[in-house]
Amino acid sequence: MEYANIDMIVRRTLLERGLPLHYYLEYLLHATAALRELAKDTLKIVNSVHLKVNDYYAADLPSDYKDEVGVFSPVGGMLKPIAKRSNLNPLRVHNETTGAFEAMSENTNLNSSVLNFLGVNTSVFWFWNVNDWGENTGKYFGSRGGSYQNGYQIFPERRQVQFTGSLAGSDAILMYVSNGQSIDNASQVPWDSFATIQAYEDWKASPNSVFKDSPEARTFYNEKRLLRARLNPMTTNDIVDTLRSAFTAAIKN
Repeated sequence: MEYANIDMIVRRTLLERGLPLHYYLEYLLHATAALRELAKDTLKIVNSVHLKVNDYYAADLPSDYKDEVGVFSPVGGMLKPIAKRSNLNPLRVHNETTGAFEAMSENTNLNSSVLNFLGVNTSVFWFWNVNDWGENTGKYFGSRGGSYQNGYQIFPERRQVQFTGSLAGSDAILMYVSNGQSIDNASQVPWDSFATIQAYEDWKASPNSVFKDSPEARTFYNEKRLLRARLNPMTTNDIVDTLRSAFTAAIKN
């Protein structure tokens, strides 16, 4: 895919409109605002960032964070996915003496109550039903498929991602959808969005900048529809296959 930068779009717009370079800052502001609007539902800007986990197993979210794609642990040259949790404590332990936040002691082993039942290690049941050759015959129902110790949960009110205390290592990789705000005139955008950003600049630079039903606004929304159509990977063969899959054979009386 070919890319253009914001500086190129702004300068080309000023040249086509016959405006001097004094309008550069104004049109740069409109172009960045256009990218912010397009990032909501049309241009999915996915970024990756390296997170350093602090002493209480948390890391700060990027300033342009909108939604997460996934959180991973770096293992050599590969990324190991971290499970998403929904039951982590959003509160932090505050040390009144030092004034710093501390990790919760419960995070050291979240499976301690599961591994032991009435003082008996439940792992012994894996060897309860065996035949004469030492083979497991099953009948151990309700067993989970993996450990629940490792995980993360994002707390927007703290602007942080919280990890469990059993996180391996002190690093994590966050893949997230950007809101398009951490940009400058060198930011890269798909070439197909060139006309859409120009239409937004024309709208906001016109006297009808506050009216969403103005001719300039309708031009922008039409260009946005064309942009979404260009970015859609669906082809004619996909449409034909969808229509053909709706036909099924039936018994004739």
